Amino acid sequence: MTILDTIVATRKERLDKKRNNMPESALERELDSIRPFFRISNTTLIAECKKGSPSKGVFLSEYDPVSIACQYAQGGANALSVLTEPDHFFGSDEHLIEVRSTVDLPVLRKDFIFDLYQVKESWAIGADAVLLIAAILSPSQLEELACYAHELGLQTLVEVHNEIELEMALPIETEGMGVNARNLKDFSIDLAIAKQLCKSIPTKTVAVAESGLKSVSSGLEMYQAGFRGFLVGEYFITATDRTETVNQFAQALESSQRGAL
Repeated sequence: MTILDTIVATRKERLDKKRNNMPESALERELDSIRPFFRISNTTLIAECKKGSPSKGVFLSEYDPVSIACQYAQGGANALSVLTEPDHFFGSDEHLIEVRSTVDLPVLRKDFIFDLYQVKESWAIGADAVLLIAAILSPSQLEELACYAHELGLQTLVEVHNEIELEMALPIETEGMGVNARNLKDFSIDLAIAKQLCKSIPTKTVAVAESGLKSVSSGLEMYQAGFRGFLVGEYFITATDRTETVNQFAQALESSQRGAL
């Protein structure tokens, strides 16, 4: 089993318990508004709140997602991604709830979603968008989950890793198509593969670069390849001065966009 298989198996166990305690019909959203997540006519810099990852372990022993999200917002991030998977990324639904109720930026629920219940749950805890990972879904599941998210008013970010997954995802109606440059088997990063896949993403969909963005120069490299969304996690979360690091990244993207006009 790959780490992805292990994560999904664990998530299914937790979902069964959660569904027994809180049926889908009982899920309600306290927040009325849903914020548009993607800036369709502009770049979207998505700063990620996460305590750690399976490949790197814990980034921060003292993790305050609200404080981190505030620093991201001050630095010029356009949107936030919050990890809610508890067993391998050390996240929780409460992290997203706290961030969404405090920071005036749209929030993506970053988790391993494979069930309609999880989409409804994402809506209930205040997410504005959900991540759908093609690698853990069949074509019919991907379409069903995306459609349900849209029925609830949520935007979607469909994530692919290779050409096969991209071909499966292309017919799906989605606001964002994320290309994860990380190999799920050995965790290596290959930006060249991501840049190649970006060429096939329709212009009406925001192409989002995921993983491997560890410097301003890598972000600009992906911008030149055609990406207009940038999901940055480790580089921002481990920065000594998060606000300044995000600001440098945001300013570089803005300068590139002005130069392209």
